[in-house]
Amino acid sequence: MKFTTGILIVALALPLLAAAPKGFEPVPEKEKALWRFDLKKNFYPDEAAWKAECDRFAALSEKIEAYKGKVIESPEFLLAVMKAQEEATDVLYRLYAYGEFREALNTDDRVPFETYERLKADSEAKTTFVRVELKALKADDEAAFLKQQPGLLPFQYAVDDVVRCAPHTLTTHEEALLSTLGPDLTSWQQALFFKSLSRTSFGTIKADGREYDVRRDFEALLQNPDRAVREKAFKEYYAGLKSVSDLAGLSLLHLMRAYNTQAKLRGFPNHYDESLFDRYLTRPQVDNLYAQIEAHLPTYQSYQRFRMEEAKKLNGGKEAEIWDMDRQAPGAELPRYTATDGCALVLDSLSVLGPEYGAELGKLLNPANGRLDIVGGPGRMAGAFTEANFGFYMDTYEGYLENVSTLAHESGHAIHAQLVLNHRGSLMFHDGPGYMTESFAMFNEWLLRDHLLKTLKDEAVKKAIRRDGLNEMMYLWELARRAKFEMVAYDRVASGQITDEKGFDQACVDTGKVYDLFFCRDPELLSVHWIRKHHYWTNPTYYLNYVVAQLLALKYYQLYLSDPQGFPAKYAAMVAAGFEKPANEMLKSCLGVDLNDPKLLDDTFTLLQKRFDEVKKAKD
Repeated sequence: MKFTTGILIVALALPLLAAAPKGFEPVPEKEKALWRFDLKKNFYPDEAAWKAECDRFAALSEKIEAYKGKVIESPEFLLAVMKAQEEATDVLYRLYAYGEFREALNTDDRVPFETYERLKADSEAKTTFVRVELKALKADDEAAFLKQQPGLLPFQYAVDDVVRCAPHTLTTHEEALLSTLGPDLTSWQQALFFKSLSRTSFGTIKADGREYDVRRDFEALLQNPDRAVREKAFKEYYAGLKSVSDLAGLSLLHLMRAYNTQAKLRGFPNHYDESLFDRYLTRPQVDNLYAQIEAHLPTYQSYQRFRMEEAKKLNGGKEAEIWDMDRQAPGAELPRYTATDGCALVLDSLSVLGPEYGAELGKLLNPANGRLDIVGGPGRMAGAFTEANFGFYMDTYEGYLENVSTLAHESGHAIHAQLVLNHRGSLMFHDGPGYMTESFAMFNEWLLRDHLLKTLKDEAVKKAIRRDGLNEMMYLWELARRAKFEMVAYDRVASGQITDEKGFDQACVDTGKVYDLFFCRDPELLSVHWIRKHHYWTNPTYYLNYVVAQLLALKYYQLYLSDPQGFPAKYAAMVAAGFEKPANEMLKSCLGVDLNDPKLLDDTFTLLQKRFDEVKKAKD
């Protein structure tokens, strides 16, 4: 059972944000309790109920184990195994989400998540024989099974996915051993990384009559009108990263080595190649994708220079530095929204996706249901995420459009899971390549901006929305840089070129210089930028998903603009269907999108250049 997580990614160059209206409260003090998770209501009423669910999962694992040696003996046995796995998946998802939310609210509260990891490892050790036995299933036998037992049809893709992995599947004993050792091999690195950060002082800065925590308030500090404050915040933040780089490097090195070793056992060059295979992608496909993105680097770097010139004018003619790039530009202010207004805006924006989508979204975003936790506090995990359809977490909601966009994004993950559950009866069927699930989330962000441009009356605000949208389009190259760093790092760890944090620093600078002008200007300062992305520890190789998803989401947006009446229904049907076939087949059959099309990116770059030209023209 492989779980993909809806995780927020935050751009280095944030949209230009408006100053808060006097007295503005993103979450009014009297409402804060309403915007917290109700874990008892949505998960387990007490500790005993949680433990009972753990026992239930263990019992389901034993039920599956009873079919050892008999998985493909008959279609009835195979169906029984798949149904038991389906039930076990739903139980384990709930345990997983519960543990993740508990840790997010208090990073020291890891017992439920560690319990989930151990249960999952024990189960995989007991049930890994299913994968081993399925690799002996021949195509003719599978066809006969499906004909004799139609109940297997919903599981065909899941079975085919396992059979496809047959050349890379080890013996039952070896698979069981790896499953048992899994948590000890690849989970301690994440815990070490987060504990290292939490024990590191990033310092404080006094500004505007208050004291800011450099790590917690980093984004807000970068928008301070005082340039000295911005510079100090940036340098102290990166000094904090530098101070923890030895432990960050140690943990990431051992994580990559562990994953690479396991990948080699399965016949892959390294873990990155194994992750591509899992996503039905190949290294040549990815290399071709990066080549197309890098061929259009002049567009991105032209945009960087455009932003730098604007920042220079705001600096009174002084050359722009990286800490100047988020400063608010006059006449480009974005509105701020309370949590209630932000949720209402997301509901309105996504109503085009149909009544079922809207109804499920309304349940998620109604704080009375206890499925949101967005009020800040000490000891919370940074960022934002959803776990399946269970709820949405954000470390701190501050009312910026960026926060509302995050809400739309993460809602995309949650409602995808809910629709699949509605139509397929199990969360087992919502698991697929991350670039697909992330594209669903990113498309929501484009619908949000589109709604604002169609409904807002204030031209200055609409101008700001257009600039914000352009910034998000240009974020493609930032995503590509971060994803390619990880690919380079896995390759270099495998070849022995990276042996400590300095090796990661060098990989960060090498990839950064290809993409980003600031890496060319300040390589030493930005060499530790890799430490900002917890995904390298929490969800290895996931960043590539964001690159492909960004391209797909823009493609959906183009199709929506050309057919606003017909496209949403086709799209929502694809989302609700879950993964019943490989991603590329789904895209082609539902939307006519072909991931192998050599001209797939042409329209994307044309749209991007058009939006850039519009912003430059409006500025002139």
